[in-house]
Amino acid sequence: MDPPDDRQRAATEAMLPLVYDELRQIAQNYFRMQPPGFTLRPTDMVNEACLHLIQHSRVEWRSSEHFRAIATKKIWQIVVDHLRKRRAQKRGGVGARPSPTSPVVDDDGAAAAQAPAGDWKRVPLETVVVEWRDRAVDLLDLADALEALAAESRRLSDVVKLHWFGGLPYADVARFLDVSLSTVEKDFRYALAWLNRRLGGDRDHVD
Repeated sequence: MDPPDDRQRAATEAMLPLVYDELRQIAQNYFRMQPPGFTLRPTDMVNEACLHLIQHSRVEWRSSEHFRAIATKKIWQIVVDHLRKRRAQKRGGVGARPSPTSPVVDDDGAAAAQAPAGDWKRVPLETVVVEWRDRAVDLLDLADALEALAAESRRLSDVVKLHWFGGLPYADVARFLDVSLSTVEKDFRYALAWLNRRLGGDRDHVD
């Protein structure tokens, strides 16, 4: 695909100040349950998403809500990609035997307690926990579930990302997906029930 022309790039840059604070809040919501020292930062995720849109997006923006919807999906994908990469890297060190003089390093890079010589020490994987209805789930488990849902219907997955995580009202989601308001409401109920079953929940109702 050809890169955006100067007009498209300028249009994207003009949209950023209108929704940047909202996008940052969306990114913060992904990480609000994380422990001190967690290394992924919301601002970095938002900046990476915005830079990608400036450099690659050829979308003709219909409104700031349209831009926010696209950026919301991009932030989600960037967060998921970063976490999958980190998990893959850390799995390479899981179960490795530390040397007698080497400290164990925890997830935020700080030296942890010294492991006695000859002992095995499993290095914990960096995990993001997010709120899913009234319980906490691993974000990557939720990402896997959303990808399975998208295989059934891309629209169902988009409805969840835009409304649940992006905070867009049903009406804005309907305009963005070019479907009726009633369709979005029905899709959202179905998607929540589907995902709840996938994630091991036992309730299908929607609060």
